Amino acid sequence: MRPTPLPDRALLPRAEWRQLGVSSSRLAGPELVTVFRGFQTPTAAPATLGSMAKVLHEHIVPGAVISHTTAAALLGIALPWWIDGGIGALSSAAYLVGEERHVPSTLPASVSPAGSPGVLQRGPAGFDALPMAWRTRLESGIDPSAPGPRYGPPPRVQPLMTPPVLHCRISEGTRPRVPEHVRLHLTRRTETYEQDGLLLSHPSMVLFELATMLDHDDLVIAIDSLCTRTPPLRPLHLEELLTLTNSHRGMYGAPALRRAVRDARPGTDSPGETRTRLLLARAGFAEPVINLQVKDPDTGRRRYLDLAYRQVKVAVEYDGDHHRISVTQRRKDQQRKDSLESVGWRIRVVTAEDIKDPRRFLSALRRTLLAAGGTAPPESNWAGRKGLLLGRSLRPPDPDTPPASTRRATRRRAAGPRPAAGRRSTSKRPPAAPPPAVGRRPPRHPQ
Repeated sequence: MRPTPLPDRALLPRAEWRQLGVSSSRLAGPELVTVFRGFQTPTAAPATLGSMAKVLHEHIVPGAVISHTTAAALLGIALPWWIDGGIGALSSAAYLVGEERHVPSTLPASVSPAGSPGVLQRGPAGFDALPMAWRTRLESGIDPSAPGPRYGPPPRVQPLMTPPVLHCRISEGTRPRVPEHVRLHLTRRTETYEQDGLLLSHPSMVLFELATMLDHDDLVIAIDSLCTRTPPLRPLHLEELLTLTNSHRGMYGAPALRRAVRDARPGTDSPGETRTRLLLARAGFAEPVINLQVKDPDTGRRRYLDLAYRQVKVAVEYDGDHHRISVTQRRKDQQRKDSLESVGWRIRVVTAEDIKDPRRFLSALRRTLLAAGGTAPPESNWAGRKGLLLGRSLRPPDPDTPPASTRRATRRRAAGPRPAAGRRSTSKRPPAAPPPAVGRRPPRHPQ
């Protein structure tokens, strides 16, 4: 007698598995993996991140609000690929079913070597376990899979060895016992957001939560991802977010988020563009125009330059590794560059290697700007060790190194209380501003 087939991506209690005809020996065997006590999913075709979060919210910690990186992945907020054991990489492999976005709990089978865990290990060891093509793409700060949303789940995924990290928060009551992969936060009540029947931290509150986990550049990228030309939610207005940080000064992460909001810009379409813009600012260059629209002289189509100095016709283009891996993409890029240079544009290309060690790129950009009649900072701004300090690695940090916001808070506590500057004001603090309204945006269809 053939065994009962296991429904793909199901996350069911043990009793329901038995009703489907799954024997006790199979439930205890390698075909199913336990996500929560009493809830199991097929190892070969596991439940999505959203399904796991829903069971967590409804059964394991009733009423809990899904938060931090779990909420960010479900909302489509950009995350570093390595955070929380690879949640950012899982988010990059999201797919659409109808108009709903689904985040898998393991990577597609073509991603990780056969037999390796689908959820990445924390730190460089997990990074080195990936194939070279995916390592270079993830390190370049781009979506490692095909651009645009994918429709339907991948035909095969990596087997689920360990459930992904799930974050949730509660505001009162006793702390229930939760599995090792669940991070339970006890916080004061804050605004929430409902998506597909699941209660999440409000997107603005998610940014506060991420500010306690991410360094400055990654936090700016997360904010920029909500302000792109095609955002996952309705566009976020930076002025409203800055007002919110000022009215929530006592929240963890508020100072780091306030600094990041000041460096965020609307209309930035990729993490690589954000990293390049922040690098130029650190080096002392004037702020360029973001995604400047120009007309292709040969095709008449609208083209967008990542970062442009309009007055002197100098542009900076960030090229992820997919620009070099794909022969078709390489040819298109060369044709586009040739057409724009024929009408006077001078284009400098920056890669992930230049973000790590920017000295060569910054010197080349300086010479280009001066030759075009523009202005540029002195080369001493990035000479020697200064240039290395300006760079940022896209590889996962040392797991023992806390984020910059945590390091700053530790230094402040070690320094002790600040001396009083005068009599403390007795005026009441103005009420906290409500979070900006958000709503779902229809998914962008691939061309």
